[in-house]
This record gives sequence, structure tokens and C-alpha cells, in this order.
Amino acid sequence: MKLHLRHRLLPALTVALITVTACSSETPGTATPAPKSPNPSTATSSGNDPADTFGDLKACDLLEPTTAAKGFESPRVETYESDNGCRTAKRGYASVSIYLVPDAGIDKLSPGQGTKVPTKLNGRDAVEIPGDAGTDACTVAVAVGPGARMTASTTLEQTGTNEEACALSREIATAAEPKLPKGS
Repeated sequence: MKLHLRHRLLPALTVALITVTACSSETPGTATPAPKSPNPSTATSSGNDPADTFGDLKACDLLEPTTAAKGFESPRVETYESDNGCRTAKRGYASVSIYLVPDAGIDKLSPGQGTKVPTKLNGRDAVEIPGDAGTDACTVAVAVGPGARMTASTTLEQTGTNEEACALSREIATAAEPKLPKGS
């Protein structure tokens, strides 16, 4: 019987002790919860994150105005070169894309089968890569600071030249460039 009584008193005594020690009227002030430490997967840095380079800017918002006027299909999100890419096509003419690449500048761009040709676009450093994906293809990449870029690529579906593909890539890049953030 003594053992049974002890098992009843022990939980009650434990609750009473916790209650007495948890709250005290000796320290004046307002109780506030301790700040939560940020979850590493959701915390944002103070602007040093490469993804912050383009903010809310979406590649499809840059591509659509130029291609819609030329009769291209509605653009669709694509994630080949970065998570912020967009592609559209006009049957029998060309396939075009824009990518916003926050973690690699124009110096990191592979020329593929073409050759990088340094140039300027609206005062920004840029490269043109005629023939990057073979005949009838061209990419124009525009620097957004030293570590980020926008690429506009064209692949012609019918017979054409790299220069014709570059002309369309240049047109798309030139139209999109004013909406890009200013690089450092």
C-alpha cells in the first residue's frame, strides 16, 4: 500500500515543483519568447544570394513581348540553363529562349560549337556566339554584373544562317536588356 501511495504523490509533487520553478514573481517585466533561429532552407541572405540578382524578374516576361508580335506560340517556362528560363517557337521558323542565370557570368558561358565574340549591348558587356548549337543557331549573352547573365538563343528551323539567328537573338536581348537589373 505504501508503494501505491508513493506513485500517486510523486506525479503530483513533480507538477507542483515545475509550476513553482517555472514562474516567479521576483523578476519584474514582460515575458517574451526567445527569438527563433532561422531555418537554413528558408532564410534569405542580405543580398549576397545569387538568386537575388534578378529579384522577381521572370524570363517569360522578357521573351513574350518580342515573340508575340512575331507570331510565336505562348512562351513556356524551361529550366535547362537555370531555374528562370523560357522558350517559345514559331513552327517552320525558329525556336527561341531567354535564361536569367544568377550564378554564372558571360565568362562562364560555353561556346559549344561556335566562337565567343565579345561585344556591347546597350553599354553592357556581352558576347555573341554564332553557331553555338551548330548551323542556323546563335546565342547572345548579356552581363548582369560579374557573376550573372541573361542569354537569348535562337535556333532556326528552316535553312538560314548563323547571322540570321544572331539577328533574332540580338533583337530579343536588346528588347529585354532595359528591364535587367544594373550589375555591379
